[in-house]
Amino acid sequence: MQQPLTEINNYKEKHDNYEKYFIPEEYMRFWNALSLDKEKADSELSHGQRTMRFNIRAVNDFLALICRRNQNNKIHDLGCGPSLMSMLSAAAFPQITSIEGSDFLSSNLNYLKTSLNSKGKEGYNYSKIIEFINSMHEKREHLSSDDYFVELNKKCQLDNILKCDLSLDDIFCGKEIQWGTYDAVVSTMTLTDAVPNEDAYKNVLMKVNQMLRKGGALCLLDLFNQSFWYPSLKTKYKLCAVNITPRFLEQCLVEAGFLIEEMRLMYFDEKDCSHGEGAVCVRATKK
Repeated sequence: MQQPLTEINNYKEKHDNYEKYFIPEEYMRFWNALSLDKEKADSELSHGQRTMRFNIRAVNDFLALICRRNQNNKIHDLGCGPSLMSMLSAAAFPQITSIEGSDFLSSNLNYLKTSLNSKGKEGYNYSKIIEFINSMHEKREHLSSDDYFVELNKKCQLDNILKCDLSLDDIFCGKEIQWGTYDAVVSTMTLTDAVPNEDAYKNVLMKVNQMLRKGGALCLLDLFNQSFWYPSLKTKYKLCAVNITPRFLEQCLVEAGFLIEEMRLMYFDEKDCSHGEGAVCVRATKK
């Protein structure tokens, strides 16, 4: 970590200058440092690697459940950042036929499109993540990165990568989407960084509810009891975040019209990328 860090405590300053603070290549190098070793037990891994595993497992368990319930699922990854991880996870399920992603930064959207266009040959190397995803599915042991990208390119066109700004009431910035038609929305490690306050956090959950068809589901993974985070290993910046608790998240989801089906908590024993207490993953269904 470079010193001294510049603390960005004002949300508007962070929002208006985020292209400077968040560099997709640097952020994904942080993921490189956390390369997954599927042969190791969780207890042998670093805090960051355990958090990544918690993330990947939670999303895959959620997608597997959705696919057991329905065919021809339409999925949206809200605030995906520069990472295709959740979309690649979704691509290998034959019951998922349409995949979208959205993010605030044009640099992230371009990075995603580069990975899609090149079928993973440019940008981040997802091979280790795909090995770990395969290890959770007995029938997928033979699938390669190429296999995942072939499926993703069938289900996610470049037009499916959208601009979003979760601080706005119009979260898709004037882009028309098919409200009320999505079977599932995934959002991981995004909302506490993407919104200015608790009211805006609640508004995003209400918007997600409007995206979903009745009975559609949300998989939300976020950090709790944290007020800042670092966007990369060698960052110059320490960025503000909305400090939420699992109880606050429960209340917001209920108020937004969701039925909470499952909540998982992971507590941190190290604080190398935030000073948060842990990660929370919630699976909730639109009433």
